[in-house]
Amino acid sequence: MKKLAIVLILATLMGCSSTVSRQELVTKYHINKESVKNWDKTIPAVVQKESLIEDWYGGEDVLFYLRKTGKLDEKDAEFLKGLKTKQITPEDQERFEEILTKSVSKLPREFYLKDENLKDPKGLVDFMVRQSYIRMDNPSNHIAKEVATEDEWKEIVELSKQKDLNEKDTKKLRKLLNKFIKRSEFFDAKSWYNIEVSPRVIEIVNISKKENETKLEKNNVNAKALYIAYPEYFSKLEKWDN
Repeated sequence: MKKLAIVLILATLMGCSSTVSRQELVTKYHINKESVKNWDKTIPAVVQKESLIEDWYGGEDVLFYLRKTGKLDEKDAEFLKGLKTKQITPEDQERFEEILTKSVSKLPREFYLKDENLKDPKGLVDFMVRQSYIRMDNPSNHIAKEVATEDEWKEIVELSKQKDLNEKDTKKLRKLLNKFIKRSEFFDAKSWYNIEVSPRVIEIVNISKKENETKLEKNNVNAKALYIAYPEYFSKLEKWDN
């Protein structure tokens, strides 16, 4: 058990990968009979290390999330439970490796807003406009000055002037926000640190510093940044569209 824990901790230094083969996972995490026997520790540890951000597994108990979302089906779950009380055969190890690889391969995702992900569209635009007037750097004035075009920000302001937002207004707002998170300039570390210093902000700051940031990484950073900036106005990131 101690050896397994050390191997999995060391694996964090190797970073995460969005697409890995079965052999790569087996080699990277030194999957052996002990790993298979302790599947309830191995799978969560590997999934966490292979996830770019914790929202790939809902930021919750990994095994619960995999079963809840169907990424781990009942047949495979029953097979895993049986491993605790039996001698591990080569066939058992092979099937475990296939389940592990399948679980990891289903993790990567991009995040985009659906209309239903906006819990309080009117409250959101009101807050964005109010916050944009604050002199200290923050997400809203960064979006107003550096991300949105002049016409796009005017649309946000006009929406805030309405008594309430109807379905058409919400759709317009959702489309604007999805446009924003596609843009390279969306996330600004200083603006976000001014509203929150936390592990989740540090996480996206570190990803954003990578050289040759991929489209997937940019999307994950920007979508999570949007959620962090206005958490009370959105549903959890894992519920966003893919």
